[in-house]
Amino acid sequence: MKVDPRFSLSIEDEGGLVTLRLAAARDLRLDESASRLFEASFAELCELAGAPAGASERLAADPGRTILSNGWQSWAFGGELAAGERVPRPRLVPHMSAYCDGPGRPEARADVLSRFMTYVRSGEDALYLVSSGDPGRATPPVSFRIDRGSLGTSAEACARGGSFRSGDLVAVLCLFFRSGYFEAKDALREVFSLYRHFERLAFLGSGERLVPGGYESWYNHYTAIDESVIERDLASIGSNANLINTWYIGRAKPTVFQIDDGWEKAVGCWEPDNRRFPKGMGELAREIEERGMIPGLWIAPLVVTRSAPLFRERPEWVLRDSRGRPVPAGLNPDWDGYFYSLDPSLPEVEEYLAGIFDTLVELWGYRYLKLDFLYTTFLEGSRARPSAFARQGAAYEHYDRLMRRLTSKTVDSRGRGVAYLGCGAPLEPSFRHFPLMRIGADTNGAWEDLLLGKVVRYEGRPAAYVNLTHTIGRSLLDGTVFVNDPDVVFCRTRRISLNEAEKELVALVDFLLASQIMFSDDSGDFGDPAETAFTERVAGLYDRLSGKEFGARRVERDVYSIFSRDGRVRGLANLSDRTWSGAGSESARPLVLRARPAEGGKLGFEPHSISLFEE
Repeated sequence: MKVDPRFSLSIEDEGGLVTLRLAAARDLRLDESASRLFEASFAELCELAGAPAGASERLAADPGRTILSNGWQSWAFGGELAAGERVPRPRLVPHMSAYCDGPGRPEARADVLSRFMTYVRSGEDALYLVSSGDPGRATPPVSFRIDRGSLGTSAEACARGGSFRSGDLVAVLCLFFRSGYFEAKDALREVFSLYRHFERLAFLGSGERLVPGGYESWYNHYTAIDESVIERDLASIGSNANLINTWYIGRAKPTVFQIDDGWEKAVGCWEPDNRRFPKGMGELAREIEERGMIPGLWIAPLVVTRSAPLFRERPEWVLRDSRGRPVPAGLNPDWDGYFYSLDPSLPEVEEYLAGIFDTLVELWGYRYLKLDFLYTTFLEGSRARPSAFARQGAAYEHYDRLMRRLTSKTVDSRGRGVAYLGCGAPLEPSFRHFPLMRIGADTNGAWEDLLLGKVVRYEGRPAAYVNLTHTIGRSLLDGTVFVNDPDVVFCRTRRISLNEAEKELVALVDFLLASQIMFSDDSGDFGDPAETAFTERVAGLYDRLSGKEFGARRVERDVYSIFSRDGRVRGLANLSDRTWSGAGSESARPLVLRARPAEGGKLGFEPHSISLFEE
């Protein structure tokens, strides 16, 4: 292993969990976007992890091995890559890469770039490397680059602008070798147990497994919301046999009712649009509480659009590049086109946002806040015009300070719990502040977006297929690092192009491999016979499958095996566009069967479907 001379390395082995602590070898300032910590051969890492004899050679020689590519933020790709597969780079639309790239140079053709965590897997055997950080202080996020041929690995700290005294921790990594999905998950759970960050979410659930859930307005109404729309959905959600009433409200489980984008005057102006919400947002929160639910609200605290008064009145608060121009944070036609970020290094920005959050929680009464588009803190601009914070320090330091402040209120002044959902958020810098985290791209009532997928090649496009890929790919993080939010399920038959098998696939993958169940269906329209029957079946399956822990393994591209820890339930999720032939189970009873007999005694599993069997 070759360690950069700017850093020192110490190694501890505690029962097969190897901790690598990298500290500053002298006083230093890091000015590059990503600073290499070390590079090591695959054989060196396997030996250090205590892998069984010959494991390194077997993994390296297997042409079917896969490598985890874990993207920078919630919407970025998360999943395994086999030989010849890569995460596409966006094209045609300027600044599209700002959403998912993160700091440091992009992935090269010869390597796989993974943030926060990676592994190399062959069958059940895998070597894992994760940046676990330190509970006592924030450390820079870490990227891993794995050579596709040799599997040689380097680690990089993303700390541009950061200063360290000699002996200061720069990174804490954990290395381990495990055989089996749940063995790896147990190791991850042990690594992150010191943070105890799930405790702040206890009021959202009951029982051994925390499964928060409820309603959010986005995936039906989008920004076309007003007081009457929200009050209609609020009045009807507890009045019929829709999924949230059946699974949550009717069973006296804590239930969230969250209002999404569209309530504000403008993105970046966090005051109610009084034309749409004449009663004000506080009155709506009170009505939600009166119906026994937890009021939730969406906000993108760091984003500002040109139509927001703040953009004109406080231009010095906007994150700018080295030439003083605002750094584009992305493109949204519904938000005046290009939008921008506030400068998180400014104390004035922190005080401004802290005041807004105090209003949301204490004055209005919202106790479930969805913080979106948080990746903007780490915008780097272009090579010619890099972003420049107004105050000294690294992006991760500004982000940690600001998020710690904004999420610090876990109980309001009346003693009621407060939770925060991170979305569009950089995963590693966020986990200590957002135990509840979106772990994939937005879902959609359509299976795929061909324009954004085939033409623009945007990895974080809203689509059911993309969302499911990420939910499966990041399932190891659920209950270990995060309470995974997979986005919403769909039961409705109107304003949706997903067929019944696709809706079933979404509903079951979300339940089995993540932890939050939300929907946006218009419960006032509930009653269609097909919707009623589908809802009853999904609720029945949730009951049947409750109390078990599930995992997933990639079989081939877009095809995954599903299995319970106790081995009694097995199945297959086929996200591909073709029928996939594989073995069934003669001794097991089908719980969900989307397959037909195929040649050789096999089953042909339908495209965009899930099948489950129980022993």
